[in-house]
Amino acid sequence: MKKIALVLAIMSVLMMLTSFAGAVELPLRVEVNGERLYFPDEQPFIDSNGRTQTPARFIAEKLGANVTWDGKEQKAVFEKGNKKLVLHIGKTEYELNGEKKKMDTAALLISGRTFVPARYVAEAFDAVVSWDPDIRTVYINTNVKPADKKEGIEIVAGFEVPLDTNLIAVEEDWGGKTEACFEINLLRADVEGQLEDLRQILLQKCDRSTVDEVIAYVSQKKERKYYLPEKYIYDSKSRRYIWISESFMEDISIFYCSATYKRSND
Repeated sequence: MKKIALVLAIMSVLMMLTSFAGAVELPLRVEVNGERLYFPDEQPFIDSNGRTQTPARFIAEKLGANVTWDGKEQKAVFEKGNKKLVLHIGKTEYELNGEKKKMDTAALLISGRTFVPARYVAEAFDAVVSWDPDIRTVYINTNVKPADKKEGIEIVAGFEVPLDTNLIAVEEDWGGKTEACFEINLLRADVEGQLEDLRQILLQKCDRSTVDEVIAYVSQKKERKYYLPEKYIYDSKSRRYIWISESFMEDISIFYCSATYKRSND
């Protein structure tokens, strides 16, 4: 009986330890080219937008960039080679080589320390970024040669689509009632760029108010787990429906359809 009791006691302790270990959250890690990036004081964290924020100076140094702080204008300026990145504290708009862009989060100033979103800083200098949620690790690879920018356009169902877009555009004949499908994916680079490309493509055939409504509806989905219900938007200029299919994960499909596609009970 003593042996049985001892075994049970050991099992209980092991179960308690396992439960405790499972409840402890793993520390957030950032790795650059396979080497862990250490922060001597302030540690990286995940902000309210799901982005990893890191102290600006340390990630800049690891990427081989110089960073300066402009206290008057509340901005951090990163420079490397012919690239210049400017992040403004508390603003989603940023500048890359003078071109204004937009991200889904913002740089932060906490206790006098500038924190910047790791993904946007790394990708600005042509690095590839990935995230492993199971071990809470951000992987940054600067050794990947960036793909050559494609110039020109291709014609998809009568639309002029730029070759360098991250937006997927294909001709789609779904029972003879759809003409084209455009897909935005939150895991592909430059989501704002995908949205802007979609806007410019749809404006070729659709009324501006229709396009604004489509972009506003699609833009509600800022993270992959957000559920976006399907929606039909009629465009009087092209006499077509824009069907935005329901989205459960990271992709959003937008179909350009003939008027008869819309369901009679809608």
